[in-house]
Amino acid sequence: MSRKQGVTPGLSPGGKIWLDKVRSLVLGKLIKSGGAGSVYLLPGAPAQVAKLYHPHLDRAANRRKLEAMLELSPELPDQLENGKRYVQIAWPQAAVFDGQGGFAGFVMPLLDMAQTAELEQIMQERQARAAGLPTGLGPKLTLAANLAAVLDALHQQQHYVVDLKPVNLRFYRDSLYIAMLDCDGFSIQGHAERFPAEQFTADYLAPEFQRKGMPAGTELAQDRFALAVVIFQLLNFGIHPYSGRPGNAQAPTDIPGRIRDGYYAYGVKRHKNMAPNATSGHALMPPELRAMFDRAFSQSPNSQRPSAADWAQLLRGYAQRSGGKLTVCAVNPEHQHFAGQGCAACARDKVIASVAQASVQAQQMQLQQPSLPQQRGAHHTAPGQAPVFIPVAGNTGGGITGKGWAVVVLLIVLFLIGFTAWTSSPDEAKDKAAMQAQAEQAAGLEVFSWRPRKAAGFQPSDARKAVRSLSQAVSKGDDDAVTRGLQLLYRAGEQKSSVYGGDPVQAQLRASLLEGLGWVPGYEPALVANYLDLLQANPRDHLVAAAMGRMHLSLNEPQAARQYFEQALWARPTDGTAWLGIAATALLRGGDERDAVNMVALAQLTAYRYAVQNAVPAEPGEPADNGVVRTMQRMDLNAKMLRLVQGWDYQKRWDKALADGALLAARLKAMPPLRDQAGGVQRETMTTVTYGVLDEQHATGENRLTLTIAADGTLSYAAAELPMEPMLNKVLLDSVKRWTYLPAVQHGQLREAKVVVLVRYRNGRVSFVPAGVAATTEN
Repeated sequence: MSRKQGVTPGLSPGGKIWLDKVRSLVLGKLIKSGGAGSVYLLPGAPAQVAKLYHPHLDRAANRRKLEAMLELSPELPDQLENGKRYVQIAWPQAAVFDGQGGFAGFVMPLLDMAQTAELEQIMQERQARAAGLPTGLGPKLTLAANLAAVLDALHQQQHYVVDLKPVNLRFYRDSLYIAMLDCDGFSIQGHAERFPAEQFTADYLAPEFQRKGMPAGTELAQDRFALAVVIFQLLNFGIHPYSGRPGNAQAPTDIPGRIRDGYYAYGVKRHKNMAPNATSGHALMPPELRAMFDRAFSQSPNSQRPSAADWAQLLRGYAQRSGGKLTVCAVNPEHQHFAGQGCAACARDKVIASVAQASVQAQQMQLQQPSLPQQRGAHHTAPGQAPVFIPVAGNTGGGITGKGWAVVVLLIVLFLIGFTAWTSSPDEAKDKAAMQAQAEQAAGLEVFSWRPRKAAGFQPSDARKAVRSLSQAVSKGDDDAVTRGLQLLYRAGEQKSSVYGGDPVQAQLRASLLEGLGWVPGYEPALVANYLDLLQANPRDHLVAAAMGRMHLSLNEPQAARQYFEQALWARPTDGTAWLGIAATALLRGGDERDAVNMVALAQLTAYRYAVQNAVPAEPGEPADNGVVRTMQRMDLNAKMLRLVQGWDYQKRWDKALADGALLAARLKAMPPLRDQAGGVQRETMTTVTYGVLDEQHATGENRLTLTIAADGTLSYAAAELPMEPMLNKVLLDSVKRWTYLPAVQHGQLREAKVVVLVRYRNGRVSFVPAGVAATTEN
């Protein structure tokens, strides 16, 4: 392809792209070309596509944006059900380069467009039926809940869609999962840099941005507003929350104008100048749902719009079949309505039928009346509109001539120009004064203080990475890395509330029911639906997640099984049975016996340590083993269950993995504890830095930098003791981000540490010297 078509020279079907210096892929068919780039199939990687940016775009900015997306990926893994793969989001997976090593674009998952539909299509009943889509309230509630959950995962990483509207959203026809596309057009959070979204749609723009546009840092508010609009349309027959019948001539006629002026006609308290659409079903929504919409569309400055997480939590309760909050209509089985409310779909059908009947009657009456000749020069007016005089040809009395109108218009324009200049002069003076004050402040001294962006919490992806790292550490024989990794993983699990409220009897009873030998997993639709509802209500139900993993394992779907076992481990890292499930998937997924043995060993070690560290008094008549024997019996039972669901060909390999894993576990149990050490910074990473001096008066001096190092070896806070010039503070920020940190170890346990670093600067060069451990209340 030529440069005129916007494709990077040399990169066209049949050309090569490089993932790194070794791996290459051949470009296949061009499937899409837009304003930013072109998308190609990849015959060598059929589950992926490549998006190559057009050559005239800023490669450096696009690469920085891509690196931010790769580092802060949302927690939206592919969903696997009954052997089918559902890509929830086409998020970049790796950067690609051309033959000269230049950045060209990225690879992302291939989304099966034929299996998806636009969200816009399901909102109107006629359009949905024509496309073979469901029309009931239940599927729309599921879609709304899924959309809110996807948006919440993006917001946790501080990424925002901004141009959120139904035509930009797709969903899978059979599963109703949301499928997000064109993610590189979102507003992306990078390191001390935000990459803005370039587009928005006025009909979905929040009222505070309708007049002056959307400034940086307000994307979250915009996403929350647009999400509420889309959910309202989904649950209310596609009706926009700012549509309706105006009560007077002052009401804006366009949707953006009504959003701007707050003409929301569907609140609990009716709007005095706007009546709702006659076919709206808002009055038959539950009070808590109407209250959420009122919060979203309130004009009160103190009102807080619901977050995506708020919407997801509320809507899941209505979408779950086991919740009993949705009822099948007794009149029309195709309709569903909220429990305790009337059927909005039936009410809508009645309104449409009465309007159609009235229209037919009006047409019949018009045909029956004889047509009357209209008087020449008569002008018909709309009901309630005053007659307007229309001059006829030859009327020259008292009117302004064409030249007179030109003079009047010129005088008005000159007046407006002068008025604008007169009113803007004080504002310009204020702006100049403010800019001067900012410049003076920038040249002054500042106290350095920095805290990294707060993490979104312990996510399933974090557990997945930890499992992979631990398996690699076991293979390498790095005992310290294994001990550190397990400590951090266990600690992350302790920070989450227990599913069973700390009741061991309830936990043991559920474990016996879900892991009993009398229940062999398989695909039972009713049971699967029940389990999915339970996981939606509480994703940390590790027993149900493990049961789903065994079911998918019995269907020879190891990838889906592993995701559920990893979810169980994320919910309860100290439960060895989840580790066993991951070990079983390692054999089926790719025959990775080394990984399977490592997982079995970590399962045995985890179960043993948890039983010992959480020792409970032995029950009467039982040996005083503090629960170790009971725990190992449960592990053995789960190992047998996993053997049954794997199939005959894999059972011998499973037995061998169990035996080898038991031997490895014995060695891991004998690992020595971590050696005690003080927290600090690796000296070789603290290099001297040259910077540009702004203030010669403060170019020489010393300062003390106090660092807080978390137990996982990351910097959680840094602050200087004395103020310094801005350029030097920038050097400090760049340096602390680059250093390598060592967590403190006390009595074999990882601890947080406070460390002091001496900062010395002279004539544009700054050096750093470790000054020891900071004084705290503990030491």
